[in-house]
Amino acid sequence: MRTSSATLVTGRSCRNGSREAACQNSHEFCYASLAGCKLFQLRQEVGPFAGGLAAGDVAVPMAPSHRSDEDRVLARVRQVLTAAGFDEAMTASVVRQDWAEAFSPWTAAEPIVCNTPLLRGADRLRRSLIPSLLDVRRINESLANPIIELFETARGYLPSDGPLPSELRLLCITSGGDFYRVKGVVEALVAAVNHAAQLETGDTQQPLLDADKSCELRLNGQLLGFVGEITPDGLKQFGLRSPATVAEIDLSVLGAVADLIPKYQPQNPYPSITRDLNFVVDEPLRWSQLSATVRTASGPCLEQVEYKETFRDPNRDGPAKKRMLLTVTLRSAERILTNEEADQICQSIVVACKTQLTAMLLAS
Repeated sequence: MRTSSATLVTGRSCRNGSREAACQNSHEFCYASLAGCKLFQLRQEVGPFAGGLAAGDVAVPMAPSHRSDEDRVLARVRQVLTAAGFDEAMTASVVRQDWAEAFSPWTAAEPIVCNTPLLRGADRLRRSLIPSLLDVRRINESLANPIIELFETARGYLPSDGPLPSELRLLCITSGGDFYRVKGVVEALVAAVNHAAQLETGDTQQPLLDADKSCELRLNGQLLGFVGEITPDGLKQFGLRSPATVAEIDLSVLGAVADLIPKYQPQNPYPSITRDLNFVVDEPLRWSQLSATVRTASGPCLEQVEYKETFRDPNRDGPAKKRMLLTVTLRSAERILTNEEADQICQSIVVACKTQLTAMLLAS
């Protein structure tokens, strides 16, 4: 096919439906695509209605485009959530005053009030997506839908000192499952964008969430979001008949650690060794504290530390005590690890946990 370096003109010559078009700076003909003739016809039909757009020599402007990093992160988020059985919802950015006050973990400042309500009674720009998604859950319950697993990605509007609010890109999840299911979904999201990122949990006090079944999430030390089960009062406030669990995370924090370019890593050819460790610890001790101590004491041969379960037996272990079972996977990158070396690493873990956390290894 003959082409010209000159800008392609879609309207100087189009002979009886043939696909020939004249080049702007040449008398030679080049063969344009059928789309060129269609565009010429569209200009002739739409031009008179678009302010008299000329149907003559008009160059077609083109520019390269690509997906932004934010779009690529959102694509992975949607892939994980839809694979986990969630449906995407879309709700309004304005809410009622009582909804705006029900849940606002990102700021204590008063919500921005609209001069003219976009919906009846809804004149507050939302600072959280959770109240809106809980209302969608209520509607689905009223329609007797048996499975209500929903998520939404939208912006929260936080008051600021400037003329415009601070916009926070948020992801909200609501599920009929328990705290552990939703927390597992968040862990899968983090692993999908960066498998090496460290997700940590901490205590949180949110009036809408059950204090014993909720937590604050941190990613590499940065506040990522919150997850928890709705309290009975919260269920009543939003007209819900069944238990519900919610999570809300800041997508900008998730995007900041995203590894969007796959990199080759050589596979370790040597076999791994696993060991189960069952510790008796104080009731206030959290898994994040125990796992951090295990990682530090294990050294370079630690490949993975995995939480298994928590068990309580006051008759055997005493009051305010609990058992935490974990599994460590050990592997050397240089040679086959022996059982004796694995036992030495486990002994270092036991000593560190006893010294730093007063955790005692349960005798087998």
